[in-house]
Amino acid sequence: MTNWYIVSGITFAVFLTEALIHYNYGISESSKQPLSFSNFQFPKGNRLLIMAGIVMIASTISGSLVTLAENKMS
Repeated sequence: MTNWYIVSGITFAVFLTEALIHYNYGISESSKQPLSFSNFQFPKGNRLLIMAGIVMIASTISGSLVTLAENKMS
């Protein structure tokens, strides 16, 4: 079970970082600004909660599938 927490936690961190990059890429494209660290922003309110919720669901599924695969292989 510890493996599940590790895999899910790492997946959540990586996927949330990717989601924030994609979010900022969309903002920079729509405003025709270059994508840079100085323009980086976080979604506000419900948008951030929805994004984190989607990433949490994907991370949970990923952690479960990795744990299931490890159990089948051992």
